[in-house]
Amino acid sequence: MKRLCVIFGGASCEHDISIITGMQLCKNLETKYKIEKIYLGLDNNFYLATHVDNISFFENKSKIKLKQIILHDGAIYLKNLVFKKYCDILCVINCCHGGVGENGDLNGFFAVNKIRSTEAKSLPSHIAMDKNLSKTLLKDIVPTIKGIKVDKRNYKLAIDEIVKNFNGELIAKPNSLGSSIGVKAVNKNDFVEQIDAILQMDDSALIEERIVNKIEFNQACILDNDKLVLSAIEQPISKDEFLSFDEKYISSNKNKGQDRIIPAKISKSLKNKIDDYTKNIYTTLNMNGIVRIDYIYDIDKKILYFNEINTIPGSMAFYLFEPIGIDYITLIDKLIDNIIDTKKYLYFDSGVLSKKLH
Repeated sequence: MKRLCVIFGGASCEHDISIITGMQLCKNLETKYKIEKIYLGLDNNFYLATHVDNISFFENKSKIKLKQIILHDGAIYLKNLVFKKYCDILCVINCCHGGVGENGDLNGFFAVNKIRSTEAKSLPSHIAMDKNLSKTLLKDIVPTIKGIKVDKRNYKLAIDEIVKNFNGELIAKPNSLGSSIGVKAVNKNDFVEQIDAILQMDDSALIEERIVNKIEFNQACILDNDKLVLSAIEQPISKDEFLSFDEKYISSNKNKGQDRIIPAKISKSLKNKIDDYTKNIYTTLNMNGIVRIDYIYDIDKKILYFNEINTIPGSMAFYLFEPIGIDYITLIDKLIDNIIDTKKYLYFDSGVLSKKLH
């Protein structure tokens, strides 16, 4: 019997949040689907966690004891003295936020091993994870905030450019990490120190001009039978310069909406603009699955800026689809029903080797 697999965890700063998303999804789907829970450990090995029912099981990482498995050729194999087939896989729902789970690496692994998965494929996922790259590719479609990527290769030149051509209010963030990890409001006197801190966590930092008088908006999107379905638009409420990790995952209460307004109370013209940008971004980058796109609105200049893309959003962004009449299970049904077939790798005999050998 083929089974639905839910993968969560992974070597990422969002490891624990991924566990919450994955376990939450399994809890909601267990009455409808036969589910295998797969834990991607901090060592990036796969482990069978189907019997685990409580999130607290994963609290102490040093005490986690699970059977290691291998995913290959559309199936799960138990790793013992020999590899024994455990079951075939109908598809995988990837709940791994950040790291290899969201940057395209895991998607490529699935493709090579003939495993159908629900998220965007490798290239779109990589582009979305790289904030600077995604903004560079989308700058002709949607306004983007002035910024510059800083890494070890362009370190001095980039810093000189920031001092010379950027205003005094800045935001420093890791270029390829999510959930506000390492994000800090800085100025021209202290931004270098934050860049150095970021380069301890990520290969590159992104420095952007800070919009002080702003509103943030988020919208999710899913492809359903070749039609884009847009979620309600949310307005996260933050007490700081930006939405922090704690506000996103610890102090917020998505179900009661205490830290967000859903749907956002905005004009029809602004709503239409967000709708159009979301459609264009999703389509241009050839996305798949549930994707959440985040925006920043400059109140003074009345400009809506694209901020970032989340190809595996927290809680699968179900709370954004509920206001438009799509409940959690229906959302996941759509996710599964619209999986793109696995990539076909073709070979033909060119005769090159035989010609070279004779």
